[in-house]
Amino acid sequence: MTLETTIRTTTTTTTMTTTTTTTMRGARGRDATHVARASSGGDDGEKAPFGYTRADVMLIGGGVTGAGFAAYYGLQSFGGMDATKAGNAVQLTFVLGLTLVWIASYVLRVFNKDMTYVKQLKDYEDAVMQKRLEEMPAGELEKMMDDLDQK
Repeated sequence: MTLETTIRTTTTTTTMTTTTTTTMRGARGRDATHVARASSGGDDGEKAPFGYTRADVMLIGGGVTGAGFAAYYGLQSFGGMDATKAGNAVQLTFVLGLTLVWIASYVLRVFNKDMTYVKQLKDYEDAVMQKRLEEMPAGELEKMMDDLDQK
């Protein structure tokens, strides 16, 4: 049985990524590969979804601020409101709207189990299972692979 382990650690000022790949080749030529990966943020070669980079946050903040000013001046020009009423309407609308969007995004992340704690727990469980797999005797690994083939 061959056991190959590759560990790549990349460290920058804000991120640390560790990838462990274990490949076991049994006597009958079967391969079992497991990859465990722990990451603490940052850029690891994958493109982050919109809203997860500083530039995206600045863009969103600027867009919301610009929309607020546009609504304020639009209500004064086209809606015929005075400055105080236009300011109150825009403030109420934006605070209430942004609060509801924030709460909805939080509830959505909870239901999808996309929370930081859940991700950290999964990374920890993967690392523990990887360590157990690496420490398992070769005979026990072969027996486990035979049991998996029978099922």
